[in-house]
Amino acid sequence: MPENFQIRDVFNPQVVSQLAASLNSVWPAFDPVSFCENINPRLPQLTFSERSQLITDVLAKHLPDDFPTAVDVLLKSLPGKIEKQEIEGYDGFMIMPLSIYVSQHGLEHFELSMQALYEMTQRFTAEFAIRFFIEKYPERTLAVLAEWATDPNPHVRRLVSEGTRPLLPWAMRLQQFVKNPTPTLRLLDLLKNDPELFVRRSVANHLNDHAKNHPDLVVETLNRWKSEHPVEETDWLVKHATRTLVKKGHPGALELIGFKKGADVKVENLTVTPAVKTGDYLEFSFDLVSTGKKPQKLVIDYVIYFKKADGSLAPKVFKMTTKSLPPGERISLQKRHSFRKITTRVYYPGEHEMAIQINGIENGKTHFKLTS
Repeated sequence: MPENFQIRDVFNPQVVSQLAASLNSVWPAFDPVSFCENINPRLPQLTFSERSQLITDVLAKHLPDDFPTAVDVLLKSLPGKIEKQEIEGYDGFMIMPLSIYVSQHGLEHFELSMQALYEMTQRFTAEFAIRFFIEKYPERTLAVLAEWATDPNPHVRRLVSEGTRPLLPWAMRLQQFVKNPTPTLRLLDLLKNDPELFVRRSVANHLNDHAKNHPDLVVETLNRWKSEHPVEETDWLVKHATRTLVKKGHPGALELIGFKKGADVKVENLTVTPAVKTGDYLEFSFDLVSTGKKPQKLVIDYVIYFKKADGSLAPKVFKMTTKSLPPGERISLQKRHSFRKITTRVYYPGEHEMAIQINGIENGKTHFKLTS
């Protein structure tokens, strides 16, 4: 990928032309020239989601008005199913506007649309499109997803978890599951021991979503899973699913992964780059000294208090490492944190703060200046 590649660039003139050619090959009435002319000149000024929606909108104008006929064209144009378990690269993103077309034009054709999304998710993912059917037909769609949880294809099984995530990035929130996670927890129960890691990773990410609003329920669920299936795969899932709760110092989550809230330690010699430019690295180091009489297992994180537009500071916890520290022992640690520009955060120049967090408790704090 080019050095300045952005995720929106997965929708580019070349892949639009490829999509047009594949549709024309299965339905000669499809006009590839008009399709491309209505999309490609408008792409540069659009975001990722806007590009996807534009392709969907223009697609609707070039397909048959009759949805069953149109979806038949789309299905015939699909490439082969993904052979690898993990999705690699960006080529499959072009399936996304097709699946969104199904969600926006096929809501009155439930069974046909479910079959279309079933086929599409085996080429990329239908996690964004399935949410429209969950919202309109919650019980019906959940019943289908329960069946798909035992499907032979792992991408279909992953859709069951990823498509029902309440806080899926880039997607509309499923507020009914934000308020009541019970329906999705029933689905996750069917997937918690899936043989494929990328399915279990989705389950963990799904639980991490719920942890933000229902922390105790997530801990309770994971405790039950650990007691029912005390295996290495479950331990991995538990650790990944509790990452937000561990950063917040939730006692039950810390206990799940073998730690306790707080520790008998001191942070000494905390030093930090006094000033850092946006785009550069903040460097810091410190000593960690055990003051306890027994060996301790430590989750070591760091917190950056980012300056906001109104001048206030907002903390963000970042993972660092885990260590076992014998009584009276001292260890030295160091880290670099990148302040390169990212789309998910705006950096404001001025005084910032940072702290070291041990087992959910801050143990040291200092400040630094960010410049533009």
